[in-house]
Amino acid sequence: MKITQREMTLGVVTLAALLAGLAWYIVDSKVDDWKSKANEIQKLEQQINLHQNAIKMQENWMDELTALQKDLRAFDNLQHSVAPELMKTIKSISSKYGLEITRTQPYNEKPTGDLYEIGINCTWEGSLDAMVHFLTELQQQGVRYDVRQLNVTPVGKDSGKLKGNMVIHCVYTRKAASPAKPEE
Repeated sequence: MKITQREMTLGVVTLAALLAGLAWYIVDSKVDDWKSKANEIQKLEQQINLHQNAIKMQENWMDELTALQKDLRAFDNLQHSVAPELMKTIKSISSKYGLEITRTQPYNEKPTGDLYEIGINCTWEGSLDAMVHFLTELQQQGVRYDVRQLNVTPVGKDSGKLKGNMVIHCVYTRKAASPAKPEE
């Protein structure tokens, strides 16, 4: 059997068409996977960029955290209750501006990592001016004090005095007690 030039051309064209169809079928079935992988790669690249920016900002955060921690009061680990000292400080600030704190009640200490927080419920009485100056002084203390709840009611109709209560949250750290120096 002898294959003619025309049959050879038809065979090559048929084989090329079959190969092209097979290639199209394989490529078409993989296009959806390729698109989903391309989208996934793009999302991962965005996440990588976000994480790299967060890592770069970490140094700034650590510097800011160190600066804020320097402003906090540090108490010895051996000192069981710090509430009396904190209440004394709050009363001294209030008396400085003429705000009378009539009653204080500390809540339990809450540790959060290296930081400790205690809430102090204060019942007070004074003028609006005294209250504003007291709150301003607390605000200027930085992260040490935070007034999270403040209730105000007038005392009488024309007295100009106010009364109420507030919860002041105090933040501090604890450090190891320094060893006692031997006497010489």
